[in-house]
Amino acid sequence: MNCFSTIFLLATLSRFGTALQSNIAEEPQSLTDTICAGRPRTQCDVELDVPPVCATTSAGIDPSCPIVLYLHGSGGSNRWFARTTSVHDIGYIGIYPQGEGGWNTGPKDSNNCSWDDFDCANDSDEGSFIAAIISEARSQGATGNVYAIGNSNGAALAHRLAANAGSLLPIKGIVTKVTQLLASPERSGPGALNYNQPGRGSPAVSVLSVMGTDDGLIPYDGGSSAVFGGDETFQLMSAL
Repeated sequence: MNCFSTIFLLATLSRFGTALQSNIAEEPQSLTDTICAGRPRTQCDVELDVPPVCATTSAGIDPSCPIVLYLHGSGGSNRWFARTTSVHDIGYIGIYPQGEGGWNTGPKDSNNCSWDDFDCANDSDEGSFIAAIISEARSQGATGNVYAIGNSNGAALAHRLAANAGSLLPIKGIVTKVTQLLASPERSGPGALNYNQPGRGSPAVSVLSVMGTDDGLIPYDGGSSAVFGGDETFQLMSAL
């Protein structure tokens, strides 16, 4: 490699921050120590799955692979995503965070604070958590657009991320299965990235929502749901 090529490579990698390293399929990298320290989370775990085609370590190439956040449902686990997402076959970056038995998008018996205590420091701040994950991926050289796909409670978080899209949560699109946006309340849970509906100058986000008209738990036409533990403040929007 000549002097000019070396300088170009170093300058390019400097722009990325840290060069994005790839990993073997089904053996994702861990961001847990970086992301989880100091957070009130007992199950915190974050996996980063980078196929070789998405690495930024060779010749300063930036493939700008799409980045997809996979969000499990209530009581679910992030452990099976590395075996099922096929990111190494398709060519995009997978990020697999672990929730605290689910995601803090509504009333939870395990919470220490009321859902309207926005300054609470003892419950999971999902917006801050996901923003930190995206920021870390960016710092390692992941420059592509960011998307989220979630099922059930994970879909609720995907909607929450889309509603708070912006510089901290640069979400371009979401795919949600079995839940829709909340009609009320306006905000819930800790932190500043906790709005339940879009607005406030937030950018447009593409949405593909898959619902069932006969779903007895998440009503297609909106309204209250047993998942909110009888709290009538929480009302779902109609799917239409």
